[in-house]
This record gives sequence, structure tokens and C-alpha cells, in this order.
Amino acid sequence: MRTNRLISAAILAAFLIIITLFTLSAAKRNSMDSTGYTPDPSTEYIVTQYSDATGAQGTFYTISNDDTLIIIDGGWADNADAVRGAIANHGNHVDAWIISHPHRDHAGAFNAIYADPRGITIEAIYDNGFDYDFIESVGEPYDDITVMETYYALTKDAGNVTHLKRGDELSLCGLTLSVYNAYDDTVLNTVGDEKDYQNNASLLFKLSSANSSILFCSDIKYDMNDVLLAACGDAISCDYVQTGHHGNWSFSDAFYEQTGASVLFIDAPAEITENPDFPASILKDRFLEQKKTVLDFSTAPNTVTLK
Repeated sequence: MRTNRLISAAILAAFLIIITLFTLSAAKRNSMDSTGYTPDPSTEYIVTQYSDATGAQGTFYTISNDDTLIIIDGGWADNADAVRGAIANHGNHVDAWIISHPHRDHAGAFNAIYADPRGITIEAIYDNGFDYDFIESVGEPYDDITVMETYYALTKDAGNVTHLKRGDELSLCGLTLSVYNAYDDTVLNTVGDEKDYQNNASLLFKLSSANSSILFCSDIKYDMNDVLLAACGDAISCDYVQTGHHGNWSFSDAFYEQTGASVLFIDAPAEITENPDFPASILKDRFLEQKKTVLDFSTAPNTVTLK
């Protein structure tokens, strides 16, 4: 009888050890980023790519640690609740919000939240310095111009908005922000027959920590490829890249090769990245052939670490 009790106790103890080890292993996996690295949020920055609540392409990233929350774009207006949730996890305070350009799938959620903050505070806003009067005069061929109009009406008198310029380099929450494209005469003189000023004037910028960096290509299209590749050179070298225009009709292979990035984000669902009708599917396959890591909405949220 005593022997049976000892055997039962031993089995129970072994079972508890297995459960504990499994729980610890799962916790470790959950704390890893998408490359298998375990970040230290007290000293490093976690870059998170989110899918959009609409199920469509869109751009919403957070860059965060224990003390900081930076937001890139935010996606469609219908994605506002998801963005609010991410902000709530950081005490309802945004240290910096970067709007690459005022299109629906980038600035829609920002407009909704800024108009109705519900306790959210935003310390600083950065945008691409678009010319409101010019865009009003030439129109918007690929988006709803009312998104730009709303963004402008909401922020034109705000004292915490910085209009970024090509060549800017500034300190941002312990990171270095380097700007390689924004609205200016270079865009106006380079934009093609489609006259897609807003996409081509969207921000090309890099955020760098002490040991790594990520390049955001926003929605810049092929019109700007040669000019930016020639002008930027080694400056766009980085560890991670958010590919241009959701992987479609944007930068060349040579541009992405110049970055040297090992991880590339495509801000689109599988309906685009796995669909041969879209260039994003070809781009994804090419990166995978090169043994790169490709992250898109099919596995979102996806994370990498600025170390």
C-alpha cells in the first residue's frame, strides 16, 4: 500500500514538473519576437506590425518598450478600436505618432482617435509636410481626399505637429529618426504621369537604435526609385524593411538589395501577398528565394527588435 502511494506521488511530481517545464517553454516562446530573439523591453524597442481590422491592406506599427510608445500610421478608420487597445496598454499615452501620408489606409484611424481621444494623449505628431492647397488644386487620383482634408482641419493649429523634411535627422524617444523622402520639389519634379503626389511624397525614413534599424518605405511608388536609390546609397542600410506601397508597384530589387535587410514586412493580407495578380506575391516569393524572412498579415501581429 505504501509502495503504491509512493509510486503515485512520484508520478504526480513528474507530471507537475512536465507541466511546469511546458509552461515555462510556452512563456519563453511567447516573449520571443518573430525572429526567435527575446527582447529586453527595459533597454530595447519592440517593433510590432499589425493587420487591419477591415481585412484589407493598411499600415499600423507600434515601436515600444517599458517607457515608450511610438505609432506609425494606424490604418483605416475602422481600425481605430484596435489602435486604441494598443495605446491603452501603454497608459493611454503616445510619445510620438508618425503619419507617413494622409491616405485612408494610413491616417484613417488617427483622424478618428484625434477627433475623439477618450482620454488618449499624444505628445508629438510628425507628418510628411504635404502642401494642402496644392493637393486640393490637383486632386487625389487614388484615395478619398476628405481624409487629407480631415487630417489638415484637425491638426493645422496644433502646436505639437512637426512637418518632416528630406534630410532631417532628430532624436526620437532614444532612437534616431532619419528622413530620406518627404513632400518637396524633388517629388513634384519626379512624379510620373499618374500624378500620384501623395503616395510618392510619403515618408521614407529610418529609425535606428544603438545596434539595429528599420527602414519604412510607406507608400512610395516606382516613380521615386531611381532618385532615392541614387541619393540615399548606403544610408538606407538596415536590418528590417517595411516594403513600399504594401509590396505593390514600388521599389526595385536593387533598392531592397541596397538595404541589406534580412527581415521584410509587407503590409497586406494573404489575398494580396499570395495572389499572382499582385506584384506583392512576386516580391514575397523573391525574398523567400533569397532566404529572407517575410512578415505579412497572415502571421500578424509580427515583431522584431531594435537592439
